[in-house]
Amino acid sequence: MSNDQIQMEATTRRPAEMIGAVWQELETACAKFPTWPTAPLHALAVLGEEFGELTKDVLQMAYEPGKTSAENVRKEAIQTAAMALRFVASLDAYIYKAGEQHRQEQWQAHRDAYSASGSLHPCYD
Repeated sequence: MSNDQIQMEATTRRPAEMIGAVWQELETACAKFPTWPTAPLHALAVLGEEFGELTKDVLQMAYEPGKTSAENVRKEAIQTAAMALRFVASLDAYIYKAGEQHRQEQWQAHRDAYSASGSLHPCYD
């Protein structure tokens, strides 16, 4: 029986088995990617990527039948839950600081021209 089949069967039964499927996915993910971002925005991006895949599969189930399956939704939900646990597990290790930023000078002349003309905003003219 494949790992996917085990996960599917486990998540159709008791809550403890669902948690077991998430735990198994967490162990697999930690073995494959043993490090986790210290920057919380990067960690959130990992979780967001999994949530995006889950969102795509749920949307396809609703609006594009045949492009995915309930098994894929289940798999993505389990992966999202596992990454949420990794995110929570590192709450005390995150370093919260602003990232480096830069100005986008290429827009300055355009912005100045609109300001000088008295226009409200390029999107509203």
